[in-house]
Amino acid sequence: MQRLFLKISSNLLFVFCLLASSTAQTKELVFLLAGQSNMVGQGTTSELSAHYRRDPSNVSFYFNGYKTSLSRFKHFGPEIGFAHEIARRYPHNKIKLIKFAVGGTSMFAWHPQWNAAKANSTRNASAGALFKKLVKTAKIPFDEENSIFAGILWMQGEQDAKYPIAAKQYANNLNSFVSALRHELNAPSVAFLMGKVNPPLALFPATHAVQTAQNLAQQRIRNCHLIKTSDLEKRNDLLHYNTSGQLELGKRFARVFAKSKIKLSSL
Repeated sequence: MQRLFLKISSNLLFVFCLLASSTAQTKELVFLLAGQSNMVGQGTTSELSAHYRRDPSNVSFYFNGYKTSLSRFKHFGPEIGFAHEIARRYPHNKIKLIKFAVGGTSMFAWHPQWNAAKANSTRNASAGALFKKLVKTAKIPFDEENSIFAGILWMQGEQDAKYPIAAKQYANNLNSFVSALRHELNAPSVAFLMGKVNPPLALFPATHAVQTAQNLAQQRIRNCHLIKTSDLEKRNDLLHYNTSGQLELGKRFARVFAKSKIKLSSL
């Protein structure tokens, strides 16, 4: 009798786990895209092939809170390459991309405890408290019942690399940002994927300090992954990724997410 009870209990547990995993696998996957100018993007839409001008059938895109097509604007960021690659890897899930990015903004501008004086030290106090705007933008199209936050794509740090004082505090500021954002999104296990900054050193003297902070973040922040960018093609300013560079950047975000062994059932 005891053996029979244990067998029934074991079978019920297996069925429960199977159903839980199945539910997670079919939920809409939501990815939040944020950062500064290389997330805003300077890829040229008119240079895209017809394939990349068509949105994948299982992907929807929200820009600053409004639903639109991925190729609607003159320029684009990593969202197009990411959308096509992630759709190919997760064809049975609906996928939603939510983008909110502001060029020329440091971690002081994105800090959860925003301070105007600190933001002004990197010349972007006028952008306001971006963390609050990001959280609000993320929640507008999010369906709590049928969706899960699967990943945060972060391309930012060049502005901090201009100012040694900001670069010195980058590690702590980034940690505070990730922790607070996961809390606000009620997604403690959400993957945080960030592109490694590599602006021209002559104009961004604190680049190495920011890169060091990013390397440390990958070690210290749970489920944090750093994306290689040093070989991506850029525009003539040697700062912003061009059309090819942005497409590849987006694909790398998707590949790292898929290869990081993130189990959707655990999100």
